[in-house]
Amino acid sequence: MFRKILAAFLVWIFLFNIGFTYSADSLSLKALVEEAQKNNPEILAARKRWEASKARIPQAKSLDDPVFGLTFEKTPGSPFQLQKTASEDRMLSIAQFFPFFGKLPLKGKIALVESQMFALQYKDKELEIINRVKNGYFDLFMNYKEIELARQSLLLLENIARASEARYSLGDMSQEEIYKIDAEIARLNNTIRNLEQERLSKQTRLNTLLNKDPEENLGIPELNEDVSFDSDSRSLYQATLLNQPELLTFSYAIEKNKYARDLAKKSFFPDLMAGIVQRGITTGTIGPWDLMLSFTLPLWFWTKQRYQVKEAIANLEEAEAAYKVMENRAFREVKDLAVKIEVAKNKIRLYKTSLIPILESSINSSLSAYASGKGDFMMLLDSQRMLVEARMDYYRALVEYNMNLADLERSVGINLSGVKK
Repeated sequence: MFRKILAAFLVWIFLFNIGFTYSADSLSLKALVEEAQKNNPEILAARKRWEASKARIPQAKSLDDPVFGLTFEKTPGSPFQLQKTASEDRMLSIAQFFPFFGKLPLKGKIALVESQMFALQYKDKELEIINRVKNGYFDLFMNYKEIELARQSLLLLENIARASEARYSLGDMSQEEIYKIDAEIARLNNTIRNLEQERLSKQTRLNTLLNKDPEENLGIPELNEDVSFDSDSRSLYQATLLNQPELLTFSYAIEKNKYARDLAKKSFFPDLMAGIVQRGITTGTIGPWDLMLSFTLPLWFWTKQRYQVKEAIANLEEAEAAYKVMENRAFREVKDLAVKIEVAKNKIRLYKTSLIPILESSINSSLSAYASGKGDFMMLLDSQRMLVEARMDYYRALVEYNMNLADLERSVGINLSGVKK
């Protein structure tokens, strides 16, 4: 009769009291992402670089500052005795440099493209930080699950230990088996302490991404177990071409180098310097005017301008080749991550629908047999370890799925799943 009660007690402990709950508030991934977008210093720095680049566009299209001059000619005696200069030899001049037609618009276009590249760098940095926040969140989730499963195992072993002491008092169990249970309990307690220390480090990692106090305590992460994302490689490739910041930056580099090539070709044409001079500025009347026009002469075009064009063409060809390299790499990463997502989904289904239910049935049988005095302790311990490891592998696969999906979003450049609370 005692053994039947003991068997029922252990099975009840396993089925209904093995869970462990935390009292802290849940931690929203959506809220973390929004907070990172608002407060992360790296994102803020990238945004300011973009804003600074926009301010360079009107500068690039603007003329150089005009040059004002005051000239005293034919000063007798010391050059500093300006009062002795004749009135008609005192002159006021203004000169302005005019680049050849089309040069300034091209410089403005180059500055605009550079600003667009900085905008993409800002977006890329934002995607990078969001990816790091998500992976940090998933990592913290896994830490909580590891602690939870370890505590479940500890609770089960502590109840087995109490049952074993009862069996030992009846002479149905050896002292060596009692020592093995105590050793396993000690190992689990040490594992839990280490995991709790690791959790502090993982929280600090997230806090620094959010620009918060590194020691601030965070809530408990929650992970939706829906793994319904279905990847279509062709649509992912197309989305990558349209959205990935790094790839788009390379495409803008091609456009920039095209403008640079056109600008280099215009270096064969002369620029203009125009100026006017008024004489007799101290006479009180308007004196004679001088007009000055001068041109730059690309006299050494065979060693200067010609090679500027060659350099620009080579830079353009290099940008086109680099874009193709980046495109191939992006497609390779997207395909690799899509395959990893499918592999993780298969693991999740395997553990959820097959392995875990089978192992739960096995340990229930082992518990009943052990409590009735017929089972072997080592078999029970192995069954318990296998079940815990299977549950751990299930959560690892779930985290792997979500991390790979986050990495895929980073590679494609858009949110593919929507962030769930």
